Amino acid sequence: MVMVSSRLLFFLFLIFVLVYQATTQPSFIYYFCSDNTGKYTSKSKYKANLDHVLASISSNTGTDNGFGTDSHGQEPDKAYGIGLCRGDVKADVCRSCLNDSRTVLTQLCPNQMEAIGWYDNCSLRFSNRSMFGVVESAPNSFMWNPRNVSDVKGYGVVLKNLLSGMISDAASGVSLKFATRTSVAPDKSKLYVLAQCTPDLSEQDCRDCLNLIYAQIPLFGLGQAGGRAYTPNCNFRFETYPFFDLTSVATPSPPSQPVSPESPPPIKGRIILIYPISMKP
Repeated sequence: MVMVSSRLLFFLFLIFVLVYQATTQPSFIYYFCSDNTGKYTSKSKYKANLDHVLASISSNTGTDNGFGTDSHGQEPDKAYGIGLCRGDVKADVCRSCLNDSRTVLTQLCPNQMEAIGWYDNCSLRFSNRSMFGVVESAPNSFMWNPRNVSDVKGYGVVLKNLLSGMISDAASGVSLKFATRTSVAPDKSKLYVLAQCTPDLSEQDCRDCLNLIYAQIPLFGLGQAGGRAYTPNCNFRFETYPFFDLTSVATPSPPSQPVSPESPPPIKGRIILIYPISMKP
């Protein structure tokens, strides 16, 4: 009888631990599970390969640039993964964020062979196809702060000038394609802006990716006190409060005249999009 009670208590304890872990994991800002590349089973070769890749990325992406890629297995069961941490976060924070991503993304997308999830500090992506060095525009998400600003036009000019000036800074990076800037808006509020690409992109591909976001600012960011844009290869965020390490702020001032990078026409429709967007006009 004592043995039965002990087993029961142990079983209940395991349930408690699993429930606690599930409820304490932070939620993604946005995530996407793809049904286009197939599904896998819990005992498949792909599942074993995927577990290997995600464990490798979440434990080893404490590299200097917070970026890690890995692949494992043989086709057609080969798994690929990409982990990216925000350029200013420390190695231990990076590893913790990717470890959370690994747990949550595989819970939210338990059978899909391809998925992606974004946190403030990192993003994680996996697939059964190679993604390394390939610029893609979908899935993507554009979000905004519901608070409006007083000088919509002036605020928009400053915001677009900041991003247009940061595109070259981020794209020209080698091991880290990351740029931050601060500026004072016309209403005297302080603007904090960040742009980043995955380091596996070429300089031109990073430019194309950020130019896509640049073209969407009138849709998701004009007149708002904050906004975010996420694609698989690049991201952009602005706020009226500091959200990154201020020691990472670039010293050059933004250009006095608006820069007009080559970019596609504005997107029409929903703010959160899951279909490809043309990177070229």
